[in-house]
Amino acid sequence: MDNPVSPAPSRERILAAARQEFLRVGFNGARMQHIANEAGINKALLHYYYQSKENLFELVMGDALSAFIQKVQSVFAGQGSVLEKIEWYLEAHLQLLLEQPDLPLFVISESHRDPDGFFNRFFDSNKGLSPFGSFMNQIKQEMREGKIRTMDPIHLWMHVMSMTVFPFAAKPMLQRLTGVDAPEYRTLLMERKNHILGFITLALAQPNS
Repeated sequence: MDNPVSPAPSRERILAAARQEFLRVGFNGARMQHIANEAGINKALLHYYYQSKENLFELVMGDALSAFIQKVQSVFAGQGSVLEKIEWYLEAHLQLLLEQPDLPLFVISESHRDPDGFFNRFFDSNKGLSPFGSFMNQIKQEMREGKIRTMDPIHLWMHVMSMTVFPFAAKPMLQRLTGVDAPEYRTLLMERKNHILGFITLALAQPNS
């Protein structure tokens, strides 16, 4: 009697195991054997389906980041005022983080561990940082024209980034400090765009405007 053919392993199970491994130990620390074990398959089969750790990484982490970077770069390079572009950026970034709330810690960890490798992997393949540089120049131009309050554009962007990322990266601490449960905290995160945009709008408003 022939042996029954084992069902193909679930793609979702494999990718979930890979994502867990990459988030836990980063790209360099991830091991195909660990991913195979977590997915409940042997390592040879994992290599058969995905060939390499690089391919798996691109599937579970690279695709999401690359798509987000491309979208944000199109915002920075397109038409619109500084405040409009900040609003569009917030929509894209917060949507990504609501879908993948564990991504900030991974990005922070990987960018600290191997800054050149991280930025080469995600930015060089997406035509570099020139759209962001163009956006910085637009901020300076609107400041010179008196459309928005004068400040260091880098500090402005630090404000935007920190207000966006920190509530996700520091979720356990903030939940413990505020006594807010998980559903309430997610509601707060969904409200972040309007709060950040309101804060930035007030910060950039000219006196007596």
